[in-house]
Amino acid sequence: MSVDDQGRGQCSDSALMTIALAVLFFRSGTATDGVLRARGLIIEDAAGRERILIGAPVPEAANRVRTDEARVRDVWGPRFPDAYMDYYQDYSHETTGLLILSEDGFDRLVLGDPVPDPNIGKRAAPTTGIVINDAEGFERTGYGLSPEDGRYHVGLGLDTDRIEEGLVLILEDDGPRGVLV
Repeated sequence: MSVDDQGRGQCSDSALMTIALAVLFFRSGTATDGVLRARGLIIEDAAGRERILIGAPVPEAANRVRTDEARVRDVWGPRFPDAYMDYYQDYSHETTGLLILSEDGFDRLVLGDPVPDPNIGKRAAPTTGIVINDAEGFERTGYGLSPEDGRYHVGLGLDTDRIEEGLVLILEDDGPRGVLV
């Protein structure tokens, strides 16, 4: 057997071992009736960057800005007073659902229950909905359902590039509560 034949033999042995492990993995109870069960999934782009997080809750990602205090301090800290980091530590960054990250690790789109707090303050109540952030991870629009005083209200927010409310429409069970411009 030549050196090339030995190399091909090792490659086919590796391939067979990988297939055997995959069969064992899927037969071990994680896939039943064609359903794959997992607590979380991370999809990476071609460069190996974590870009889509799916889970209950979504798994942690090494490149996610929101959960890296040093990056938060460097990227967002200079825009806010010194006390920002004290407040930021109490914000919720988790969600159960789907989170899409930019290639730089900023949250861009969240579909979850609840969605994370904006990076500029806490939500008044846990909100189920969808949030779309700009390229720097600041919330620019969102649509959600929140409990308040034993009832629910539906909110639609459209924010300006100055990180403030541009238009907010809030509906409660018994009708509109307010439109803020």
